[in-house]
Amino acid sequence: MASTTLPSTPVTPVAPVPSAKGYAWYVAFLLATAHLVSFIDRYLMSLVMEPLKADLGVSDTQLGLLQGTGFVILYTVVAVPLGRAADSFNRRNLIIAGILIWSVATALCGLASSFGGLFAARVAVGFGEAALVPAAMSLLAAYFPRRQLGRAVSLFTTGASLGKSAALIGGGALLALLTSMGGLSLGRYGTLAPWQGTFVLMAIPGIVLAALMLTAKEPARTVAQHMGAVAKPGIGEAWRYVVRHRAAFLLHTGASALVVLTIQSIAAWATSFYVRFFALTPSQAGIAIGSVILIAAPLGHLSGGALTDWFQSRRSRSPAAPVIVIGMAGAIPAVILFVASPSLPLSLFAYGLLSFSVTLAAPASLAGIQMLAPDRLRGVVTSMFLAVTTLVGIGLGPMLVGLFSDLAGGPLQLGRALLSMIVVVAVIAIILALASRRPFERTAALTAAAN
Repeated sequence: MASTTLPSTPVTPVAPVPSAKGYAWYVAFLLATAHLVSFIDRYLMSLVMEPLKADLGVSDTQLGLLQGTGFVILYTVVAVPLGRAADSFNRRNLIIAGILIWSVATALCGLASSFGGLFAARVAVGFGEAALVPAAMSLLAAYFPRRQLGRAVSLFTTGASLGKSAALIGGGALLALLTSMGGLSLGRYGTLAPWQGTFVLMAIPGIVLAALMLTAKEPARTVAQHMGAVAKPGIGEAWRYVVRHRAAFLLHTGASALVVLTIQSIAAWATSFYVRFFALTPSQAGIAIGSVILIAAPLGHLSGGALTDWFQSRRSRSPAAPVIVIGMAGAIPAVILFVASPSLPLSLFAYGLLSFSVTLAAPASLAGIQMLAPDRLRGVVTSMFLAVTTLVGIGLGPMLVGLFSDLAGGPLQLGRALLSMIVVVAVIAIILALASRRPFERTAALTAAAN
Protein backbone atom coordinates (compact mmCIF):
# COMPACT_ATOMS: atom_id res chain seq x y z
CA MET A 1 0.00 0.00 0.00
CA ALA A 2 1.53 3.30 -1.03
CA SER A 3 2.18 5.88 1.63
CA THR A 4 2.62 8.92 -0.62
CA THR A 5 0.78 11.91 0.80
CA LEU A 6 -0.37 14.88 -1.23
CA PRO A 7 -0.29 18.01 0.90
CA SER A 8 -3.28 19.56 -0.83
CA THR A 9 -5.63 16.66 -0.10
CA PRO A 10 -8.26 17.10 2.62
CA VAL A 11 -7.39 13.62 3.89
CA THR A 12 -5.32 13.76 7.04
CA PRO A 13 -1.83 12.29 6.37
CA VAL A 14 -1.25 9.12 8.34
CA ALA A 15 1.53 6.62 8.81
CA PRO A 16 1.50 3.57 6.55
CA VAL A 17 -0.48 0.70 8.03
CA PRO A 18 1.64 -2.27 9.17
CA SER A 19 1.75 -4.84 6.41
CA ALA A 20 1.29 -7.81 8.74
CA LYS A 21 -1.84 -9.77 7.93
CA GLY A 22 -2.64 -9.99 11.62
CA TYR A 23 -3.20 -6.26 11.93
CA ALA A 24 -5.57 -6.19 8.96
CA TRP A 25 -7.63 -8.94 10.57
CA TYR A 26 -7.57 -7.04 13.89
CA VAL A 27 -9.13 -4.03 12.16
CA ALA A 28 -11.63 -6.34 10.45
CA PHE A 29 -12.50 -7.75 13.89
CA LEU A 30 -13.06 -4.24 15.29
CA LEU A 31 -15.31 -3.38 12.35
CA ALA A 32 -17.22 -6.64 12.82
CA THR A 33 -17.65 -5.73 16.50
CA ALA A 34 -19.01 -2.33 15.50
CA HIS A 35 -21.45 -4.10 13.19
CA LEU A 36 -22.40 -6.39 16.08
CA VAL A 37 -23.13 -3.47 18.43
CA SER A 38 -25.09 -1.63 15.74
CA PHE A 39 -27.32 -4.67 15.29
CA ILE A 40 -27.84 -5.04 19.03
CA ASP A 41 -29.19 -1.51 19.13
CA ARG A 42 -31.17 -2.02 15.92
CA TYR A 43 -32.83 -5.31 16.93
CA LEU A 44 -33.67 -4.68 20.56
CA MET A 45 -36.98 -3.36 19.25
CA SER A 46 -37.95 -6.82 17.97
CA LEU A 47 -37.45 -8.25 21.46
CA VAL A 48 -39.65 -5.77 23.33
CA MET A 49 -42.47 -5.36 20.81
CA GLU A 50 -45.10 -7.26 22.79
CA PRO A 51 -44.66 -5.40 26.14
CA LEU A 52 -44.24 -2.16 24.19
CA LYS A 53 -47.47 -2.90 22.29
CA ALA A 54 -49.28 -3.45 25.58
CA ASP A 55 -47.89 -0.28 27.23
CA LEU A 56 -48.33 2.12 24.31
CA GLY A 57 -51.38 0.53 22.66
CA VAL A 58 -49.91 0.46 19.14
CA SER A 59 -50.94 -1.71 16.16
CA ASP A 60 -48.82 -4.21 14.23
CA THR A 61 -48.49 -1.65 11.44
CA GLN A 62 -47.09 0.90 13.91
CA LEU A 63 -44.70 -1.72 15.28
CA GLY A 64 -43.52 -2.31 11.72
CA LEU A 65 -43.01 1.42 11.28
CA LEU A 66 -40.88 1.56 14.44
CA GLN A 67 -38.72 -1.35 13.31
CA GLY A 68 -38.33 -0.33 9.69
CA THR A 69 -39.56 3.00 8.38
CA GLY A 70 -38.47 5.05 11.39
CA PHE A 71 -34.99 3.59 11.17
CA VAL A 72 -34.50 4.27 7.45
CA ILE A 73 -35.87 7.82 7.16
CA LEU A 74 -32.57 9.58 7.86
CA TYR A 75 -30.44 6.50 7.11
CA THR A 76 -31.24 6.67 3.42
CA VAL A 77 -31.00 10.47 3.26
CA VAL A 78 -27.51 10.71 4.77
CA ALA A 79 -26.07 7.41 3.51
CA VAL A 80 -24.83 8.82 0.20
CA PRO A 81 -23.23 12.00 1.64
CA LEU A 82 -21.56 9.87 4.30
CA GLY A 83 -20.33 7.52 1.59
CA ARG A 84 -18.78 10.48 -0.18
CA ALA A 85 -17.17 11.49 3.11
CA ALA A 86 -15.70 7.98 3.37
CA ASP A 87 -13.99 8.56 0.02
CA SER A 88 -12.48 11.86 1.17
CA PHE A 89 -11.97 11.96 4.93
CA ASN A 90 -10.86 9.84 7.89
CA ARG A 91 -13.06 6.73 7.81
CA ARG A 92 -12.23 5.60 11.34
CA ASN A 93 -13.37 8.90 12.81
CA LEU A 94 -16.61 8.77 10.81
CA ILE A 95 -17.31 5.37 12.33
CA ILE A 96 -16.56 6.58 15.87
CA ALA A 97 -18.97 9.52 15.46
CA GLY A 98 -21.66 7.18 14.15
CA ILE A 99 -21.25 4.79 17.09
CA LEU A 100 -21.66 7.59 19.61
CA ILE A 101 -24.78 8.94 17.88
CA TRP A 102 -26.61 5.63 17.61
CA SER A 103 -25.68 4.63 21.18
CA VAL A 104 -27.12 7.82 22.66
CA ALA A 105 -30.21 7.43 20.48
CA THR A 106 -30.69 3.86 21.73
CA ALA A 107 -30.72 5.15 25.31
CA LEU A 108 -33.30 7.75 24.25
CA CYS A 109 -35.53 4.92 22.99
CA GLY A 110 -35.67 3.77 26.59
CA LEU A 111 -36.66 7.22 27.82
CA ALA A 112 -39.54 7.55 25.33
CA SER A 113 -43.09 7.19 26.64
CA SER A 114 -45.07 7.62 23.41
CA PHE A 115 -45.12 6.31 19.85
CA GLY A 116 -43.94 9.70 18.55
CA GLY A 117 -40.98 9.91 20.93
CA LEU A 118 -39.94 6.35 20.19
CA PHE A 119 -40.23 6.95 16.44
CA ALA A 120 -37.98 10.04 16.70
CA ALA A 121 -35.36 8.10 18.66
CA ARG A 122 -35.40 5.33 16.05
CA VAL A 123 -34.81 7.94 13.35
CA ALA A 124 -31.69 9.05 15.25
CA VAL A 125 -30.46 5.45 15.56
CA GLY A 126 -30.69 5.14 11.78
CA PHE A 127 -28.81 8.40 11.32
CA GLY A 128 -25.88 7.17 13.40
CA GLU A 129 -25.74 3.71 11.85
CA ALA A 130 -25.66 5.15 8.32
CA ALA A 131 -22.00 6.09 8.87
CA LEU A 132 -20.79 2.55 9.52
CA VAL A 133 -21.08 0.36 6.44
CA PRO A 134 -19.76 2.68 3.68
CA ALA A 135 -16.70 3.59 5.76
CA ALA A 136 -16.17 0.00 6.92
CA MET A 137 -16.43 -1.41 3.38
CA SER A 138 -13.94 1.18 2.16
CA LEU A 139 -11.53 0.26 4.98
CA LEU A 140 -11.81 -3.47 4.27
CA ALA A 141 -11.19 -2.92 0.56
CA ALA A 142 -8.09 -0.89 1.51
CA TYR A 143 -6.74 -3.55 3.88
CA PHE A 144 -7.48 -6.72 1.89
CA PRO A 145 -6.73 -7.88 -1.69
CA ARG A 146 -9.67 -8.95 -3.87
CA ARG A 147 -8.97 -12.65 -3.33
CA GLN A 148 -9.54 -12.24 0.43
CA LEU A 149 -12.26 -9.61 0.34
CA GLY A 150 -15.13 -12.11 0.48
CA ARG A 151 -13.84 -13.58 3.74
CA ALA A 152 -13.17 -10.15 5.24
CA VAL A 153 -16.68 -8.99 4.32
CA SER A 154 -18.16 -12.24 5.66
CA LEU A 155 -16.48 -11.57 9.03
CA PHE A 156 -18.03 -8.11 8.99
CA THR A 157 -21.50 -9.43 8.14
CA THR A 158 -21.10 -12.19 10.75
CA GLY A 159 -20.94 -9.38 13.28
CA ALA A 160 -24.47 -8.46 12.24
CA SER A 161 -25.79 -11.95 12.96
CA LEU A 162 -24.00 -12.12 16.28
CA GLY A 163 -25.48 -8.71 17.07
CA LYS A 164 -28.98 -10.03 16.44
CA SER A 165 -28.21 -12.99 18.68
CA ALA A 166 -26.74 -10.78 21.40
CA ALA A 167 -29.77 -8.49 21.25
CA LEU A 168 -32.10 -11.45 21.74
CA ILE A 169 -30.09 -13.53 24.24
CA GLY A 170 -28.47 -10.73 26.24
CA GLY A 171 -31.45 -8.44 25.85
CA GLY A 172 -33.82 -11.27 26.73
CA ALA A 173 -31.91 -12.10 29.91
CA LEU A 174 -31.75 -8.41 30.84
CA LEU A 175 -35.47 -7.96 30.14
CA ALA A 176 -36.27 -10.94 32.38
CA LEU A 177 -34.06 -9.55 35.15
CA LEU A 178 -35.62 -6.09 34.96
CA THR A 179 -39.09 -7.62 34.88
CA SER A 180 -38.34 -9.50 38.10
CA MET A 181 -37.09 -6.22 39.62
CA GLY A 182 -40.17 -4.30 38.55
CA GLY A 183 -38.21 -2.10 36.13
CA LEU A 184 -35.08 0.06 36.23
CA SER A 185 -35.05 2.49 39.14
CA LEU A 186 -33.74 5.99 38.42
CA GLY A 187 -34.02 7.08 42.05
CA ARG A 188 -35.97 10.29 42.50
CA TYR A 189 -36.57 10.45 38.74
CA GLY A 190 -38.85 7.42 38.86
CA THR A 191 -38.71 3.92 37.43
CA LEU A 192 -38.47 2.85 33.82
CA ALA A 193 -40.53 -0.08 32.56
CA PRO A 194 -38.47 -3.24 31.94
CA TRP A 195 -38.48 -2.75 28.16
CA GLN A 196 -37.35 0.86 28.61
CA GLY A 197 -34.55 -0.09 30.98
CA THR A 198 -33.35 -2.69 28.49
CA PHE A 199 -32.78 0.02 25.89
CA VAL A 200 -30.90 2.27 28.32
CA LEU A 201 -28.52 -0.40 29.63
CA MET A 202 -27.84 -1.99 26.24
CA ALA A 203 -26.63 1.38 24.93
CA ILE A 204 -23.54 1.25 27.16
CA PRO A 205 -21.41 -1.17 25.03
CA GLY A 206 -21.44 1.31 22.16
CA ILE A 207 -19.74 3.98 24.26
CA VAL A 208 -16.99 1.50 25.19
CA LEU A 209 -16.55 0.43 21.56
CA ALA A 210 -16.14 4.03 20.39
CA ALA A 211 -13.06 4.27 22.62
CA LEU A 212 -11.66 0.95 21.34
CA MET A 213 -12.01 2.13 17.74
CA LEU A 214 -9.25 4.67 18.44
CA THR A 215 -6.79 1.75 18.25
CA ALA A 216 -7.59 1.25 14.54
CA LYS A 217 -5.37 3.15 12.10
CA GLU A 218 -6.67 4.95 9.06
CA PRO A 219 -4.74 3.33 6.17
CA ALA A 220 -2.71 5.61 3.94
CA ARG A 221 -4.49 5.96 0.62
CA THR A 222 -2.86 5.13 -2.71
CA VAL A 223 -1.86 7.97 -5.04
CA ALA A 224 -4.94 7.27 -7.17
CA GLN A 225 -7.15 7.35 -4.10
CA HIS A 226 -5.58 10.63 -2.96
CA MET A 227 -6.20 12.15 -6.36
CA GLY A 228 -9.81 11.03 -6.03
CA ALA A 229 -9.99 12.70 -2.62
CA VAL A 230 -8.55 15.92 -4.03
CA ALA A 231 -11.14 15.86 -6.80
CA LYS A 232 -13.86 15.10 -4.23
CA PRO A 233 -15.74 12.42 -6.18
CA GLY A 234 -19.33 13.55 -6.09
CA ILE A 235 -22.74 11.97 -6.11
CA GLY A 236 -23.26 13.14 -9.69
CA GLU A 237 -20.12 11.39 -10.93
CA ALA A 238 -21.03 8.19 -9.10
CA TRP A 239 -24.59 8.38 -10.42
CA ARG A 240 -23.36 8.74 -14.00
CA TYR A 241 -21.14 5.69 -13.52
CA VAL A 242 -24.06 3.67 -12.16
CA VAL A 243 -26.33 4.76 -15.02
CA ARG A 244 -23.66 3.85 -17.57
CA HIS A 245 -23.59 0.33 -16.13
CA ARG A 246 -27.23 0.30 -15.04
CA ALA A 247 -28.05 -3.30 -15.98
CA ALA A 248 -25.45 -4.72 -13.59
CA PHE A 249 -26.28 -2.31 -10.79
CA LEU A 250 -30.07 -2.56 -11.09
CA LEU A 251 -30.18 -6.34 -11.17
CA HIS A 252 -27.58 -6.91 -8.45
CA THR A 253 -29.06 -4.20 -6.21
CA GLY A 254 -32.59 -5.48 -6.78
CA ALA A 255 -31.67 -9.04 -5.80
CA SER A 256 -29.67 -7.77 -2.81
CA ALA A 257 -32.53 -5.55 -1.63
CA LEU A 258 -34.85 -8.55 -1.57
CA VAL A 259 -32.28 -10.54 0.40
CA VAL A 260 -32.22 -7.73 2.97
CA LEU A 261 -36.04 -7.54 2.98
CA THR A 262 -36.23 -11.25 3.77
CA ILE A 263 -33.63 -11.06 6.55
CA GLN A 264 -35.22 -7.99 8.13
CA SER A 265 -38.79 -9.26 7.98
CA ILE A 266 -37.86 -12.52 9.69
CA ALA A 267 -35.72 -10.81 12.32
CA ALA A 268 -38.35 -8.18 13.06
CA TRP A 269 -41.25 -10.55 13.66
CA ALA A 270 -39.80 -13.88 14.85
CA THR A 271 -40.07 -13.00 18.55
CA SER A 272 -43.70 -11.91 18.20
CA PHE A 273 -44.45 -15.05 16.17
CA TYR A 274 -43.25 -17.33 18.99
CA VAL A 275 -44.98 -15.24 21.66
CA ARG A 276 -48.31 -15.37 19.82
CA PHE A 277 -48.28 -18.93 18.48
CA PHE A 278 -46.30 -20.87 21.11
CA ALA A 279 -47.23 -18.77 24.19
CA LEU A 280 -43.61 -17.97 25.10
CA THR A 281 -42.71 -14.85 27.06
CA PRO A 282 -40.69 -12.23 25.14
CA SER A 283 -37.60 -13.19 27.16
CA GLN A 284 -38.07 -16.91 26.46
CA ALA A 285 -38.65 -16.29 22.76
CA GLY A 286 -35.67 -13.95 22.52
CA ILE A 287 -33.28 -16.39 24.19
CA ALA A 288 -34.53 -19.31 22.07
CA ILE A 289 -34.28 -17.41 18.78
CA GLY A 290 -30.97 -15.82 19.76
CA SER A 291 -29.48 -19.24 20.53
CA VAL A 292 -30.50 -20.51 17.09
CA ILE A 293 -29.11 -17.42 15.35
CA LEU A 294 -25.86 -17.71 17.31
CA ILE A 295 -25.12 -20.96 15.47
CA ALA A 296 -26.96 -20.72 12.16
CA ALA A 297 -26.34 -17.14 11.06
CA PRO A 298 -22.53 -17.00 11.49
CA LEU A 299 -22.32 -20.31 9.63
CA GLY A 300 -24.37 -18.77 6.86
CA HIS A 301 -22.26 -15.61 6.66
CA LEU A 302 -18.92 -17.42 6.77
CA SER A 303 -20.09 -20.04 4.27
CA GLY A 304 -21.38 -17.31 1.99
CA GLY A 305 -18.06 -15.48 2.11
CA ALA A 306 -16.07 -18.65 1.45
CA LEU A 307 -18.41 -19.62 -1.39
CA THR A 308 -18.09 -16.17 -2.96
CA ASP A 309 -14.29 -16.43 -2.79
CA TRP A 310 -14.49 -19.95 -4.27
CA PHE A 311 -16.44 -18.72 -7.29
CA GLN A 312 -13.97 -15.82 -7.56
CA SER A 313 -11.01 -18.25 -7.48
CA ARG A 314 -12.54 -20.12 -10.40
CA ARG A 315 -12.21 -16.88 -12.37
CA SER A 316 -15.92 -16.19 -12.22
CA ARG A 317 -16.63 -12.54 -12.98
CA SER A 318 -20.03 -12.81 -11.29
CA PRO A 319 -19.38 -14.71 -8.04
CA ALA A 320 -22.26 -13.04 -6.19
CA ALA A 321 -25.19 -14.28 -8.29
CA PRO A 322 -24.88 -18.05 -7.69
CA VAL A 323 -24.48 -17.53 -3.94
CA ILE A 324 -27.63 -15.38 -3.80
CA VAL A 325 -29.54 -18.01 -5.80
CA ILE A 326 -28.43 -20.84 -3.50
CA GLY A 327 -29.35 -18.89 -0.35
CA MET A 328 -32.78 -17.72 -1.48
CA ALA A 329 -33.71 -21.11 -2.94
CA GLY A 330 -33.01 -22.69 0.45
CA ALA A 331 -35.16 -20.09 2.20
CA ILE A 332 -38.40 -21.25 0.53
CA PRO A 333 -38.80 -24.72 2.11
CA ALA A 334 -37.31 -23.43 5.36
CA VAL A 335 -39.90 -20.66 5.83
CA ILE A 336 -42.75 -23.06 5.04
CA LEU A 337 -41.60 -25.44 7.79
CA PHE A 338 -40.88 -22.55 10.19
CA VAL A 339 -44.42 -21.17 9.97
CA ALA A 340 -46.42 -24.38 9.50
CA SER A 341 -44.80 -26.64 12.12
CA PRO A 342 -46.98 -27.32 15.20
CA SER A 343 -43.87 -28.35 17.17
CA LEU A 344 -41.73 -25.69 18.84
CA PRO A 345 -38.42 -27.63 18.46
CA LEU A 346 -39.14 -28.35 14.78
CA SER A 347 -40.13 -24.74 14.14
CA LEU A 348 -36.91 -23.50 15.78
CA PHE A 349 -34.90 -25.98 13.69
CA ALA A 350 -36.58 -24.63 10.55
CA TYR A 351 -35.87 -21.09 11.73
CA GLY A 352 -32.18 -22.05 11.93
CA LEU A 353 -32.25 -23.37 8.36
CA LEU A 354 -33.99 -20.20 7.24
CA SER A 355 -31.45 -18.00 9.02
CA PHE A 356 -28.55 -19.96 7.49
CA SER A 357 -30.00 -19.73 3.99
CA VAL A 358 -30.69 -16.01 3.89
CA THR A 359 -27.44 -15.01 5.61
CA LEU A 360 -25.52 -17.13 3.10
CA ALA A 361 -26.49 -14.55 0.49
CA ALA A 362 -25.54 -11.44 2.51
CA PRO A 363 -21.72 -11.42 2.02
CA ALA A 364 -22.15 -11.99 -1.72
CA SER A 365 -24.37 -8.92 -1.97
CA LEU A 366 -21.86 -6.63 -0.24
CA ALA A 367 -18.76 -8.13 -1.84
CA GLY A 368 -20.44 -7.91 -5.23
CA ILE A 369 -20.95 -4.17 -5.07
CA GLN A 370 -17.25 -3.72 -4.21
CA MET A 371 -16.39 -5.55 -7.45
CA LEU A 372 -18.63 -3.23 -9.47
CA ALA A 373 -17.37 0.04 -7.95
CA PRO A 374 -14.08 1.71 -9.00
CA ASP A 375 -11.68 2.54 -6.15
CA ARG A 376 -12.23 6.28 -6.06
CA LEU A 377 -16.03 5.99 -6.10
CA ARG A 378 -16.36 2.96 -3.84
CA GLY A 379 -17.69 4.79 -0.77
CA VAL A 380 -20.31 6.76 -2.72
CA VAL A 381 -21.44 3.79 -4.81
CA THR A 382 -21.60 1.55 -1.75
CA SER A 383 -23.69 4.12 0.10
CA MET A 384 -26.07 4.39 -2.87
CA PHE A 385 -26.39 0.61 -2.82
CA LEU A 386 -27.03 0.64 0.93
CA ALA A 387 -29.58 3.44 0.65
CA VAL A 388 -31.65 1.41 -1.81
CA THR A 389 -31.30 -1.96 -0.08
CA THR A 390 -32.01 -0.41 3.32
CA LEU A 391 -35.03 1.55 2.08
CA VAL A 392 -36.54 -1.55 0.46
CA GLY A 393 -35.37 -4.16 2.96
CA ILE A 394 -35.77 -2.41 6.30
CA GLY A 395 -38.15 0.38 5.33
CA LEU A 396 -40.72 -1.86 3.65
CA GLY A 397 -40.17 -5.40 4.95
CA PRO A 398 -41.21 -5.19 8.64
CA MET A 399 -43.93 -2.63 7.90
CA LEU A 400 -45.51 -4.73 5.11
CA VAL A 401 -45.59 -7.84 7.29
CA GLY A 402 -47.35 -5.85 10.03
CA LEU A 403 -49.77 -4.31 7.52
CA PHE A 404 -50.62 -7.69 5.96
CA SER A 405 -51.13 -9.13 9.44
CA ASP A 406 -53.57 -6.34 10.34
CA LEU A 407 -55.41 -6.61 7.00
CA ALA A 408 -55.66 -10.41 7.27
CA GLY A 409 -57.50 -10.22 10.57
CA GLY A 410 -55.12 -9.33 13.36
CA PRO A 411 -52.21 -10.71 15.39
CA LEU A 412 -52.90 -14.40 14.75
CA GLN A 413 -52.42 -13.93 10.99
CA LEU A 414 -48.76 -13.01 11.43
CA GLY A 415 -47.51 -16.44 10.30
CA ARG A 416 -49.53 -16.32 7.09
CA ALA A 417 -48.23 -12.81 6.34
CA LEU A 418 -44.61 -13.91 6.83
CA LEU A 419 -44.97 -17.03 4.70
CA SER A 420 -46.72 -15.37 1.75
CA MET A 421 -44.33 -12.46 1.49
CA ILE A 422 -41.07 -14.38 1.89
CA VAL A 423 -41.89 -17.05 -0.70
CA VAL A 424 -42.80 -14.44 -3.32
CA VAL A 425 -39.77 -12.29 -2.52
CA ALA A 426 -37.37 -15.26 -2.68
CA VAL A 427 -38.58 -16.27 -6.14
CA ILE A 428 -38.16 -12.73 -7.49
CA ALA A 429 -34.67 -12.44 -5.95
CA ILE A 430 -33.59 -15.66 -7.67
CA ILE A 431 -34.83 -14.40 -11.05
CA LEU A 432 -32.99 -11.07 -10.65
CA ALA A 433 -29.75 -12.74 -9.55
CA LEU A 434 -29.75 -15.11 -12.53
CA ALA A 435 -30.42 -12.21 -14.90
CA SER A 436 -27.55 -10.19 -13.41
CA ARG A 437 -24.74 -12.58 -14.36
CA ARG A 438 -23.78 -11.33 -17.83
CA PRO A 439 -24.02 -7.57 -17.14
CA PHE A 440 -22.19 -8.11 -13.83
CA GLU A 441 -19.36 -9.91 -15.64
CA ARG A 442 -18.94 -7.06 -18.15
CA THR A 443 -18.96 -4.29 -15.54
CA ALA A 444 -16.69 -6.14 -13.08
CA ALA A 445 -14.12 -6.73 -15.85
CA LEU A 446 -14.11 -3.04 -16.81
CA THR A 447 -13.85 -1.98 -13.16
CA ALA A 448 -10.95 -4.35 -12.44
CA ALA A 449 -9.07 -3.03 -15.47
CA ALA A 450 -9.69 0.59 -14.46
CA ASN A 451 -8.53 -0.03 -10.87
